[in-house]
Amino acid sequence: MELEVDVTLKMRYALTEDEINERTFIMACRMNQLHAHLDKLLSGVLLESFIQRPISQDEKN
Repeated sequence: MELEVDVTLKMRYALTEDEINERTFIMACRMNQLHAHLDKLLSGVLLESFIQRPISQDEKN
């Protein structure tokens, strides 16, 4: 069973199977790079917000 993305790409651009595989690989690499970048940003933001958050009265007692 073909993926919907593959079928759409074939119909829209008349791509060969090799071209679809190449584009899929490039897209997966870019998504991995994006996830790595977001992980760095998110961990920094979470750490910064954790450090800056004041301790509530409940936590002091």
